Amino acid sequence: MAAEAHSTATLRLTVGDLRIAHPLTVPSGRVPATDVVPALQGLVNAVVAAAEAGLATNGGTISCRKGCGACCRQLVPISRTEGESLLALVRSLPSDRRERLRERFAAAETAIGNAGLADRAGRSDRELSLAYFALGVPCPFLEDESCSIHPDRPLVCREYLVTSPAELCAGPAQEGVTPVAVPKVSMAARGLQGESDDWFPLALLMNWSKTRPRSDRRRTGPEWVQRFLKGLSP
Repeated sequence: MAAEAHSTATLRLTVGDLRIAHPLTVPSGRVPATDVVPALQGLVNAVVAAAEAGLATNGGTISCRKGCGACCRQLVPISRTEGESLLALVRSLPSDRRERLRERFAAAETAIGNAGLADRAGRSDRELSLAYFALGVPCPFLEDESCSIHPDRPLVCREYLVTSPAELCAGPAQEGVTPVAVPKVSMAARGLQGESDDWFPLALLMNWSKTRPRSDRRRTGPEWVQRFLKGLSP
């Protein structure tokens, strides 16, 4: 079988105070949106790296370390496209690991439902985030206080870094926590597949999978990237 053709171009992007020049490689042919997720991950990584470089120039230091999993109890908003990609990842895992993950997702879903947080209606994002964090529900992908899918973690997780002492991250209101000023490029993924696309909590991935919208829409890789970049516009 012939290898799939790909297109590569250097993307020059200004996001906030950051200027990014990043080579982006995507399938040339018509593919589902999930096929460009690796390219979007690379783009977000480039934006984060630029923010880190600027921080280092000013003498700042990232305090996040492997094994510090307080932030993995926050509400993690993911897009439909990321959800589909993560479902495919779960399906690819060995059966015993899949079963353990499903048990964790079920426990998280129960805790969130019992707290009345499955419905976002009438709550601001800030209010919802604080109430969710107060539950202390770990991300189902968290193992030994580290992300078990780190290379494939959601876009928004890549954008969250702090310079304050790690122990402050576990505080109920996260007082004193100083996040790095990273532009939230991840938000552009929310409308990638349509105007009605929204986000949902990562911990509800399995519940979302039962009723998720189905689509066989395909576009070329560059077309998907253009749609993503359009989502960055104010």
